[in-house]
Amino acid sequence: MPGSPVRVRMAPSPTGFVHLGSARTALFNLLYARRRGGVWVLRLEDTDVERNRPEFEAAIYDGFHWLGLEWDEGPDVGGPYAPYRQSERLDLYRESAARLLQTGGAYRCYCTKEELAAEREQAEREHRPYRYSRRCLTDPPSGRTEFTVRFKLPDAPERVEWDDLIRGPVAFELSELDDFIIMRTDGTPLYNFSVAVDDHQMRITHVLRGEEHVSNTPRQLLLLKALGSQPPAYAHLPVIVGQDRAKLSKRKHPEARLSLYQELGYLPAAMLNYLALLGWNPGSTEEIFSLEELERIFDLDRVQRSPAMFDWQRLDWLNGQYIRRLEDAELIELLRPNVPELPPEKLAEAMPELKTRLPRLAEARPLLEYLWEEPAAAELDPEALEKLRAARAALSEVDWQPETIEQALDAVRDEHGWSRNALFKPLRLALTGRSISLPIHYTVALLPKPEALRRLDRVLA
Repeated sequence: MPGSPVRVRMAPSPTGFVHLGSARTALFNLLYARRRGGVWVLRLEDTDVERNRPEFEAAIYDGFHWLGLEWDEGPDVGGPYAPYRQSERLDLYRESAARLLQTGGAYRCYCTKEELAAEREQAEREHRPYRYSRRCLTDPPSGRTEFTVRFKLPDAPERVEWDDLIRGPVAFELSELDDFIIMRTDGTPLYNFSVAVDDHQMRITHVLRGEEHVSNTPRQLLLLKALGSQPPAYAHLPVIVGQDRAKLSKRKHPEARLSLYQELGYLPAAMLNYLALLGWNPGSTEEIFSLEELERIFDLDRVQRSPAMFDWQRLDWLNGQYIRRLEDAELIELLRPNVPELPPEKLAEAMPELKTRLPRLAEARPLLEYLWEEPAAAELDPEALEKLRAARAALSEVDWQPETIEQALDAVRDEHGWSRNALFKPLRLALTGRSISLPIHYTVALLPKPEALRRLDRVLA
């Protein structure tokens, strides 16, 4: 809608957990609106009565709020075009359908499911694409009371076209469509009709959504024209794919669930930053952006057409950068839910080395668990036991600080000509039960000296 204030919308369905792709779409909508001084609308497509759940609606709010995304209009905040739940807008859809019936843009279809199935089977036998016969437009059966409402395709033009803001010119032949149903027999709308009515009545100017909706666009454009609305501009975002190069799906890919990243200890600012880079690039080598910076520089011109691949390593790197930018006190507070067994002062002791190694908050637990949970006694070969005895002798005489512990262990290595790994591996296994830990001098120093020596003696016994 040229000349109109920018109004974008995000319309998730509360039928399951929040998908990573939905979170990215929400972010791109917000960034586009903020860059242009516009409005971001959140509305809920909740007409699937069997699958909708209040907890799924709450998950949408929680997930978007966790990322720091705030909408201007929506079910929970209101707005000039309320209500923002489709389930509360049924009368509006019925009124719009009635107007289309009056103007000839739609008609009642009394065909039964069995009759429609027979038409489809006939098309299959004749090896032609199925299109509804328009029987009820030209010669409706008499004596029937139950009906759906079908949209009447225009006789011209022969194509539906739009200039997609990401994909460029797109065209669909009308021969690929038929007179599709817009209202069910129970008076509830089908997806494309409710979307078109909502976009029309809420004055949406730009629709940013996943490219899986490209095939819905021609129907919605036809409906909007019939409703007397100037259609919005469309931008279809590239799909997000996993390492298997398949589209992220709730069934196949655990990483599709947004709440997973909260559970694993990703910082919301890092997650939001990463989502922005999934299919968009800033035109520079910079990779770290705050939400405010993204709002200033985001543009659809730099959104790619090709699929965006989800990359755990890149996300871990980015999240690690955000962790290292935190003040120690702030990071300690964030870590406490992951390691409730440790007092803040013990976390503070670990902070110099822990902070530089964490890709995500949840990784603190396996690194620190040995401090409150004694591991099973390690079984070492004679050569490893020899190294452990030498380390035990040196540690018994040392002042219990990371620096002095490191000096003592380096002296042992130099004396015997051992590599770092040869000496540190059995020591690490004996104290933590793991092959990976913080640097060995911190791993040792975080344990009370009597406890560390006792664990070594237990293995050496």
